[in-house]
Order: sequence, then structure tokens, then C-alpha cells
Amino acid sequence: MPMTYDVAIVGAGIFGLSTAYELARRGHSVLAIDRFGSGHPATSSTGASRSIRIAYDHPFYVELALEAIESWRRLEAETGQTILHLTGQVDLGPQSKLEELTRTVRAAGAAIEEMDAAELRRRFPEIALSRGEIGLFQRQAGTVIANAGMAALLRAAKKAGVTYLAPERVVRFEPGATVTLYTEGRHFEAKQVIVAAGPWAKDLLDGVGLPLPLAPAVAQVTFLDAPALVDRPGIAEWRPNGETGIYGHPVPGIGYKIAFDSGAAGWHPDVEEWEPDPAEEQRLLGWLARRMPSVVPKVSRTQRHPWTMTPDVDFIVDRWGQFIVAGGCSGHAFKFGPALGRLVADIVEGGEAPSVTRLGRPALRQSAPSPTAPITR
Repeated sequence: MPMTYDVAIVGAGIFGLSTAYELARRGHSVLAIDRFGSGHPATSSTGASRSIRIAYDHPFYVELALEAIESWRRLEAETGQTILHLTGQVDLGPQSKLEELTRTVRAAGAAIEEMDAAELRRRFPEIALSRGEIGLFQRQAGTVIANAGMAALLRAAKKAGVTYLAPERVVRFEPGATVTLYTEGRHFEAKQVIVAAGPWAKDLLDGVGLPLPLAPAVAQVTFLDAPALVDRPGIAEWRPNGETGIYGHPVPGIGYKIAFDSGAAGWHPDVEEWEPDPAEEQRLLGWLARRMPSVVPKVSRTQRHPWTMTPDVDFIVDRWGQFIVAGGCSGHAFKFGPALGRLVADIVEGGEAPSVTRLGRPALRQSAPSPTAPITR
């Protein structure tokens, strides 16, 4: 007879691994299963870095980001691993967007400054600004060294007692007094199951009667060989009317990462590594030539990975019977790291999901968005 775990987690990316660690710390028996393995190139939590920022236009995300910085720092202290590289961030874009970010951040008691072109250039000398352009600067922002963060979480989770299995693919669930999880060669039982399987979650949830409007997309990021930018702030250039923006941040040991705030169609569940799109890379380097004309466009590497869009670009973290859904990352989840684990673990233990992440919210009654929809949070 298989052991019955308190909680089984399907997917050991940032959502699943941080939750496994938090639940084990709280004394639960935890099984974490991943189809490829944490940080694999096919997954949403792959790669060298992610941005981190506190400037959001919704208080839930501002508060979660502030918690995340503290949580990452605790993980650094526990594991001796450097994970955060906080150099600040410059936000540019329509005045209405900047005002909304400022209002929400300050309402949370955090600091954000409005700066004119001269002040912004002092912070980030390589930036070219148009006449009269202003922006924001937030100090609590910069970079999560993603591969280091994932490695630290995995070590901490195993040390806390998590049973970690990878590569192992869960193919279906059978609800009952406990939930049976079937992989391609064996089965396991758990009192509760967290589905944190990224773009693979939709098929698994469809199989238990929970259809969700999720749209897997393939995102692309480009790393610049630009060591002079390693201590510069990150950047977010928001565009009007929900158009695709651009973001970037420094990457220790590499230089700087830049990308569009939208993905492409064409995700397939069995593809393990995605070939870069040279045309998208050239469009991005065109933006770089206009926004940072003094930066030599020397590409270190370009890579692609999936993310999963929801209709409102908000996460899904909520209970459905014996299952807890933890996904719909919409391209902006990784930064929250261990704070996501706390959020999901609270729901496992009977807590109520925040309104912005609930399954019953109106946006989840809509059709799935286009995979190319931009990230507007």
C-alpha cells in the first residue's frame, strides 16, 4: 500500500517548491512531483534571473512583494546562498500608469519617487529620454537570481523533509477518501493535492472536472553581455492601451536581461527546449538602440520558456474540494518566491484565498485569453 501524504504537490516550479518547503516547515508530510525537474528548460521557472519590484497597481501584489523580499532574505540566511540583487528599478510610461503605481505603493507604506529626466539619468546614465519624459524610481527592486533561488528552495525543502520525485509525470487523479495520483509507472495517495503544474495544469484539472480559461504561451528573454550594467537599476517601460511593454534587469555574472512583456503561441506539452525567435530578438535590440543607444548590443544568449496567462493577468490560488490550484502565473509570479508558499500553505490549512486569486472571480468565467496577451500588472 502506498504511503498517504498530507499533501501532494504536482509541479515543483516556484509555486510548488516554495509551497512544499513552507508546508514541511509547518509539520506536514509532503510529496512534490515534477515532470521534468525543478528549473528544467521546459518549465516556467527556468533561467538565470527574474525581476523583482514592489510597484504594482494592486495592493495585494505590493504587499506580497514586500513580504517576498523579507522571505528571500530569510532563505539566503538559512542556506548561505545569494539570491537577491537589489539595485532599484526605473518605471517609464503613461502618466496615468505612473500615478496609479505611485498611489498604490505609497498606500502600502513603501517608498517610490518621481524623477525628471536629469535625475533618472543620474540613476541610469545609459537611458535616453524624450523631452519632458519623467519616471519613477523604487529602491526595493532589481533581480532575483532565479537559478540560485530554485536551488536554495530545493535544498531547504529536502532538509525540511519533503519527498521530491523528478522526473516523474502525473497523468491523472482519482478523487476519493484520499486522492490517488497516477504517474506513468506507479501511484501515490494524499489527503490534499496542490496542482502547480504551470501550462500542464489545464489538462490535469480538466480531468477532474475543473475547466479553467488558461492560455499557455512561450516567452523569450535576451541576455546582454554588458558587465557595465550589472549594478544599474532594472527598467519597466509600460505602454498605453494595454500594448506590450518592455522590461529589463541586471544579471550578475552576465550583464543585463531584456524582454517584451508578452509571449507567443505554439506551446506544446512535450517540447523540452524552445528555439529562440531571431526576429523577436532583433525587435528587442531595436528598442535597446533607442532607449540605451550607448549600450553595445552584444547578445550573450537568448532563450524561451513557457508561462500561463489568465484573462485578467492575476494568479489562481484557491481551493476546489480536495484540490488547491496554484498557477496562472501570467509571467509575473517568480519574484514572490517563498511568499507564494506561505499564501498556498495558508489555504491548505483552511485559510481563505484573497479575492484577487479566487476561482469564483468574474474574469475566470470568460474565455481563455490569447497567448500573446501582454502582462499589464
